[in-house]
Amino acid sequence: MTNAAEPIRPAELAGLFDQYLKSLADARAALAVSGGSDSTALMVLCADWLGQIGAPTAGLTVLTVDHGLRPQSAEEARLVAHRAADLGFAHATLVWEGAKPQTGLQAAARAARYRLMGAYVHHHGLGWLLTAHTAEDQAETVLMRLARGSGLDGLAGMSQTTVLGARGEQPLRIVRPLLNVSRARLRATLTERGIPWVEDPSNLSPAFERTRLRAAREHLDALGLTSEMICLSARRLQRARAAVDGWAASFADAAAGHVHVDPCGYLAIDGPALRALPAEIAIRVLTRAVVAAGGSDEPVALANVETIAGHLGSGSGCGAWTLSRAKITAGPEHILIEREPGREELPHLTLAPGRSAVWDGRFKVHAEPAMEGTVDVGPLGPDGLKELRGLGAVTSPAPASTLRAMPAFRRGGVLVAVPSLNWFGAPRVRGRLAAHFPALGWYNSAAAAARADEPFVP
Repeated sequence: MTNAAEPIRPAELAGLFDQYLKSLADARAALAVSGGSDSTALMVLCADWLGQIGAPTAGLTVLTVDHGLRPQSAEEARLVAHRAADLGFAHATLVWEGAKPQTGLQAAARAARYRLMGAYVHHHGLGWLLTAHTAEDQAETVLMRLARGSGLDGLAGMSQTTVLGARGEQPLRIVRPLLNVSRARLRATLTERGIPWVEDPSNLSPAFERTRLRAAREHLDALGLTSEMICLSARRLQRARAAVDGWAASFADAAAGHVHVDPCGYLAIDGPALRALPAEIAIRVLTRAVVAAGGSDEPVALANVETIAGHLGSGSGCGAWTLSRAKITAGPEHILIEREPGREELPHLTLAPGRSAVWDGRFKVHAEPAMEGTVDVGPLGPDGLKELRGLGAVTSPAPASTLRAMPAFRRGGVLVAVPSLNWFGAPRVRGRLAAHFPALGWYNSAAAAARADEPFVP
């Protein structure tokens, strides 16, 4: 076994990077580098690896976020820029501007950091964002989730590759090549080369949960709960998660015939088939269906899904519930999951020719380049539904509440198209406007893994 404080050696670089990044040899990507030991080591090791495979460093850009929370932050960003230039990397400093919250500062800073880096990555056409999460970060994440009573998704920890914001129009693809490497080894690597790093004093503040966990690490290590062992358990749980996801995905597959995904925006699940599943599989299917039909950005509370799944499996199994902007109506034969009526106002957006967007977190709407002028996208609503019924254009068996919550395309307040009903107000717009439900494949393992990652990304 490699000594915990031994520097990373050249022979190890392929094992760290090749599995995830070999395809990036000629591609463009970004490195998230704050100037701390972990991210500085990532930048140095990435440069070493590129040198080994003979790939240019010019395709990678180092991104530093200046949160403006400490007087030294701007100077620290400049130091990262100089070090990046020495290694041959381009560099950009992204500034978190505006008022800072008095509470939840770490979470707000994290959200701002990923928002800024995500915008840069997409604007410059970069493929991936490499981050320097370490074995300690993974162990802390698992322990935090354990304290919250997390299930399989949470306790499997962070994935080495993931997609954040997977339900949005522009997901951010992330690689974590150092996830199984200890911070001690990274610091030993820098120390051996005489490369300094920045220490963020907020990492020592007991006001933050991660800091308190780090303070308890000595006691946990004495009990055998080392980062190495916690990461090993996380990897084994990831394997179990993949197996369970595969079973649930097979049930959800259209060819199996257990789930009807209606273009109008609802899902109908075969009740007896769902009730016959093991509880863990049924919970996963229900959770994904709620995410698809409700479109909420917030993670679905596992405890609530467990309660509903318990009701479905006991007695008659019939009932009605609301969860995460979705309404679940269970009868003996079918379980209908749709957008919860009246929960909140449905959104409006303007769509230009050649553009796509995610509407209400549920539908991907699109206007072909040949479309003339912009269109407004909003809910069909009761008046629009009445108008289409008068035209004999409504043949769907979907509940009226679902139909009213479908996206409709208008111009100047006049209905132009309702693609989910295959209704177009004029021949020239047919095929030029589209609405697809759900915005992603409704049982999407990558999206599910990202949702497990998002609330806890350090």
